[in-house]
Amino acid sequence: MGIDGVRISPEARLFAAEELCRRAGLGEHDLIHRCHLHQSPEGHVSLQNVCAPGSPRIDFPAATGALRSDLVVRKSWPKDTPAAIHDTVPDFIVPYCRNDSVPGQPLFLQTAPGEFRCTEDILASTALVLSRFEEIDATGRDSHARFPSAQSIAFRDHYLDRPIVDEYGLALQQVLQALDPGLPAPVRCLRVKLSHDIDEIGIPFSLRDLAVQLFARRRTSTALRDLLSSIGGSTPGSLDQVIEICRLAGERGLRPALYWKASPPSPFDSGYDIADPRISRVMDWAFCRNIEMGVHPGYQTFLSPTELRNEVERCRKALGTECIGGRQHYLRWSPETWAHWEQCGLAYDSSVGYADRAGFRAGTCWPYFPWLWKQNRRAALLEIPLILMDRTLVSRQYMGKTPEEALATARDLMRKCEAVGGVITLLWHNNCLGHPFSAYYPAIFDALSGVANYDWESSRPGQAAP
Repeated sequence: MGIDGVRISPEARLFAAEELCRRAGLGEHDLIHRCHLHQSPEGHVSLQNVCAPGSPRIDFPAATGALRSDLVVRKSWPKDTPAAIHDTVPDFIVPYCRNDSVPGQPLFLQTAPGEFRCTEDILASTALVLSRFEEIDATGRDSHARFPSAQSIAFRDHYLDRPIVDEYGLALQQVLQALDPGLPAPVRCLRVKLSHDIDEIGIPFSLRDLAVQLFARRRTSTALRDLLSSIGGSTPGSLDQVIEICRLAGERGLRPALYWKASPPSPFDSGYDIADPRISRVMDWAFCRNIEMGVHPGYQTFLSPTELRNEVERCRKALGTECIGGRQHYLRWSPETWAHWEQCGLAYDSSVGYADRAGFRAGTCWPYFPWLWKQNRRAALLEIPLILMDRTLVSRQYMGKTPEEALATARDLMRKCEAVGGVITLLWHNNCLGHPFSAYYPAIFDALSGVANYDWESSRPGQAAP
């Protein structure tokens, strides 16, 4: 299937080039003073190092034939690449290729002394993947109107577990250092963003939630406190789970983020009042411990900018701050959601992950300011891609892993994020502390112990590190 009607704009190509330069270790200062991006009228982009002898250049040709969404090719490293790199990144996977693409060929070829050429149009691929182009106007959605992983090109071609865009950055870094050995190599270390969607807290009291805590989660004391709270107005046990999960994280040096709801009741929203004094007390507890708090917009806010804004404003009022981020409830998200969140003045979104599969929905674990395809511009909103969710691992309708398999999956994703210097973003709900989740989270949290926490407030467009 071709995508002949799609034009990769010059602006989108430069966006892609800048993102690859970031991942290769070039910061904003480098792109101003050391390495310059140039674009021809035909769309070709070149990266020239004006500080190195002879001003070496890397060319990124623009594809002349039709890009195909059904054609994915694998490219190789140069022959002299250290073997250790192959262990983590054995090759390069490039979607949206042309009929004349050559599998197995190195991603970058030296064409002359001081000159390299990319053998695929990875700027087009990068722009399409990071903007989630395949989801724009997509019709194949699940019962919650979500784009399922099984519909994705990455799932079809078995690379959902690879941050392919970040891996292009590794290849570009190798070429840059071959052209200029004096160029400092970036320090690549893993960072973690642990977050908790606060869906159910025992307010308002629900017999269904009581039964879940009592029989499914096997947390008798939590269920009893939920019941007593409905009678006397004390703090529900489910709300105390917010404090409990923060303490579990803190014991391992992890800095959690709490995303609160401000949605009315619905079949998919508990509908708690975010201004309830009992919730305010927990918020005060978190505030005193410098725990980040944000918004978790409800089920009905998806593709509803007005309702989204109303809930965001209610949450801002309760938190007493304007600068917040968060995540969509049920991961109901589409590329249009970026524009809606931007219109609300939100700082970041962390919804871009699949409910049914762990991995790299946007081909990256680097937080980035995404490309709004229909508006042909970069968003003023940071995206922190979601890599791993509790229910994705545990639920039989999703991946259905055993505790041992779940830990192995988490460790594999951590290793791949570390190799590219990215951020592993983990979602663990506050009400997922009992059975069967108690067999899963201690080992996963322990594996993250000691990993540096990601500071989203220091992220700006053009920085060399996420």
